[in-house]
This record gives sequence, structure tokens and C-alpha cells, in this order.
Amino acid sequence: MMLAGTIWQREFVEFAQRRLALVIKLAFPLLVAIPLVLSGAPSIYAAMALTMLTAIVGALGAGAVLTRERQTGLTLRYRTLPVTPGRLLIERLSTNAVIDFGQLIPVLVLIALRHPSAYAWWPALLLTTAAVLLIGNLMGAVASSLSQSPGEVMLYVVIPLLPLLYLSGVFTPLSQPALLVVSRLLPFSYLHEALLGALGGQPTLPPWETLLAGLGFLVGAAGLTGRLGRRVFESD
Repeated sequence: MMLAGTIWQREFVEFAQRRLALVIKLAFPLLVAIPLVLSGAPSIYAAMALTMLTAIVGALGAGAVLTRERQTGLTLRYRTLPVTPGRLLIERLSTNAVIDFGQLIPVLVLIALRHPSAYAWWPALLLTTAAVLLIGNLMGAVASSLSQSPGEVMLYVVIPLLPLLYLSGVFTPLSQPALLVVSRLLPFSYLHEALLGALGGQPTLPPWETLLAGLGFLVGAAGLTGRLGRRVFESD
């Protein structure tokens, strides 16, 4: 068995050792996606459900894990490592986001196989998915610094996430100019657009604009993660 020498190696080794959790993590998103993608459901509903799934996968997983580590005292041990809190949080959350992305790969492959003619949207879909996963992990990490239990952290994640998804136009199309401006400031709107396009729907943005937005949110989320490291690991 490989001995973990870094934070990200530790995360991958620990994840690979939990075989049952590995199977569940890989199967759950696919089981949600199969009826949405293969049943011929309207693309607007499939895109809505898959956007919510992606946002929740990243946020709840990171929030529950970091809250549990704070309870067991592992967070205090992290402070003794010869790395800055920002770098530590980047390593933790980027590794979590990569694992979450691996969970969603079967879903993305299923969408590509079901709608091969929508190949122009695939790069945008990959980038916006990665951006939302990293941002979701960051939301979960911040929520973990406010909560005392894995159950409580779910409330701190879901309560702000639902209105953000609404403001992104995920639940219903937005027509008011002010709400449209707000939606363009949120990463979930671009993932929703990419999913609409990849599922053969009628998105309001072109693929290249969605691609650039996904890249911008991904870079911005990485920078913000580095800034919030001290807030997450030294809040108690």
C-alpha cells in the first residue's frame, strides 16, 4: 500500500481504500442521470436536476468531511504542517473536486453518447462542471467553519445554495434585466447553459462564452480558496 506523503496523496489513498464508498459515489450520480438523459425528458428539466446534483455533490461532501475532521481534532493537527493555510485548503479542496469530478465522468460520458451532435458544448460543459465543483467545495469548507456537526453543515450549505440556484435561472427562466445581470455573476447559470446545450436544448449563450465563463470561475475559485484558508482552518 502506498504511503501518503502529501495532503492530496492522503486524500486519494483514503478514498481508494473505502471500496463501498467508492462504488456508492460513482453509482449515485449515474443513477440520477440515467432516467433524465435516456428517458427523453425535456432538456430544461434534465439540465435543472443535473445542475443541482453537481452543486450539491461538491458542497455537501466537503462540508461534512471538514466538519468531522474539526470534531476529531484533525484540523488542529493540520496547523502544525509547514504549509500556509491557503495552500493547505487549495490542496484539500482541489483533491476533493477531482474526486467529485470522477464521480460525474460517467454522467458526462452518458450525455455525450446520447447527444453526439452537441459536441460543441463539451469543452464548456467540462470547464463549468469543474468550476462549480470547486466552488461547491469552497462553500462546504466555509460552512464547516460555522457548524458543529455534519448534519448542521447541510443546513448551512443548502440554505444559501437554493436561492443562488434560483437567481442563476436554474429553476425558471429569468426575464427581468436586473435578475439576468445577477445570474451572469453566478457560476451555476453557466453550468446550466452548458448542460442545456449538451442535452440538445436551447441555451441563451453561445458555447465559447460559456467556456470562457467556466474558465474564469475556475481560476477565481482557486484564488479565493487560497485567501480563505486561514478562515477555514483557524476559525475555532
